[in-house]
Amino acid sequence: MVFSLFNNKAAPIGVDMGSEYIKMLQLGKAEGGFTIIGAAVEQRPAFIEAGSSAWQHWAIKAIKQLAIDGKFKGRKVVTAMPASDVFIDQIKIPKMAEEKVREAVIARVAPKLPFDPATAMVHYVMTGAGSESEYIVMATDRVKVDHHLAIYERAGLEAQAIAIWPLAMVWSYVSFFGRRKNDLESTVMLLEIGANFTKVVICKHSNLLFARLVNIGVNQLKDENTMRRLIDELGACARYFETQKGRIERMIFLTSQSTDKILCESVVKLARDLQVPAQIGDVLAAIEVSTDDGQACGPIERRGNVLNWTGAVGLGLFSEN
Repeated sequence: MVFSLFNNKAAPIGVDMGSEYIKMLQLGKAEGGFTIIGAAVEQRPAFIEAGSSAWQHWAIKAIKQLAIDGKFKGRKVVTAMPASDVFIDQIKIPKMAEEKVREAVIARVAPKLPFDPATAMVHYVMTGAGSESEYIVMATDRVKVDHHLAIYERAGLEAQAIAIWPLAMVWSYVSFFGRRKNDLESTVMLLEIGANFTKVVICKHSNLLFARLVNIGVNQLKDENTMRRLIDELGACARYFETQKGRIERMIFLTSQSTDKILCESVVKLARDLQVPAQIGDVLAAIEVSTDDGQACGPIERRGNVLNWTGAVGLGLFSEN
């Protein structure tokens, strides 16, 4: 259940800590949907390197201030590890008893991990069961998780959970763009182009089937060649999935409605080449963005908004169940 953590009509604060921005957003239930209780955002200073010790000190101070500015209810947050700190792999293993799966999954991915397997935190999801069982495996380094948790502790907040970015994208899709009856069985490709990375997810409603991080983002899209390389990478993801799993039926570009026109046209062309319908998925368009007193909620304004709030919204929809 996605909404089981909603108490007194307020969810935990979703914190999307990217390489360029820290975005915090809290959802509440409204008649027929959701409302934003609080929101705040801070951009990383250009002279601070993302992931550095200086960045960690800045993040602590920024989150502490954002928690005040956002006018949130409570101190509980749900966050995700930075996308670049999450290892993702698709594997197949022989069918076996459930109690043996975890050990087999870890053994299969351990040699590929970019950190010590002894400190790995591993999450896996079954994506298919033919002659062998298929899994998508997501792992991160416990040492980095501890550093991440320390930021919130020192900022005076309580980290209720650390989620994984592919699941946050799926939760946003299910809650706002996958609510029709036929969406339950549709295979959908979700794209989110960030500052330095592009996130690719393929799912069937709430079931995660594929995820990949492409090392090209808006900051790298300086010329037509880089744009073409990104589109080629996204097309390769789609074709790989279709050869393994079957047809993609829909593509959603999770972004703001004010995103770059050329970028949107490139995604539309990719969808046309793959012969699937495409749309822009702006989570803000599906949420009431004003507070009870009629005032705009923090930095959240639909008109002219260039920030992508998919991650923070998805994390705000997290549930342990």
